[in-house]
Amino acid sequence: MPEEVRDARKSILGAAREGFALKGYYGTSMDFIVKKTGLSKGAIYWHFPGKWAMYTVVLSEEAERIKGIVLPSELSAGVLRPTEFFMTRGERLIDMLADDVLCRLLFVHLMLEAMRGREEMVEFVTSLRSSVTEDVLSVFERLFPGDALRMHALSHRDLVSMFVSILHGLIMNLELTVSREEAKKSWRFLVWSVFGGMSHES
Repeated sequence: MPEEVRDARKSILGAAREGFALKGYYGTSMDFIVKKTGLSKGAIYWHFPGKWAMYTVVLSEEAERIKGIVLPSELSAGVLRPTEFFMTRGERLIDMLADDVLCRLLFVHLMLEAMRGREEMVEFVTSLRSSVTEDVLSVFERLFPGDALRMHALSHRDLVSMFVSILHGLIMNLELTVSREEAKKSWRFLVWSVFGGMSHES
């Protein structure tokens, strides 16, 4: 992809990300994106067939960024202890979400629209959650094979589901009703409660 095309696409997605975060999907107009980028509508439609295409790309990229923080770049089964793995990645994620209000707002708007029953948003939330769950589950099963994470009758899938639910809670409350440090304290308590008694070999 030529650099000029890449830069235009990046500019469009940056403007769309800001608009969707601050105004929501339905409150963000193509005129807002045109004004923010300085590009014509025709140029924007050349890159994306419509606003929905931009929206799904923006939210999918945010989900990938979160997965990049949560999942290791290289898999080293048996090297990491579950406590260390979950502690460090959870704290990194809390820092990222605390520093990036636009990321949090993107997911808040998405969840609100899904809760209002907008069919396309419900389907998108379901698809996004399923994608994140399956990707994280696949890595967890390779990092901690067999029964390595089975504690308190929790399976790998149970733990991933719990993690995603906690992520939703952080997105909704971080730096609003819960400070960064309070969130980290709660996360440490949760991780030690679940994994603290596990040995390196378990």
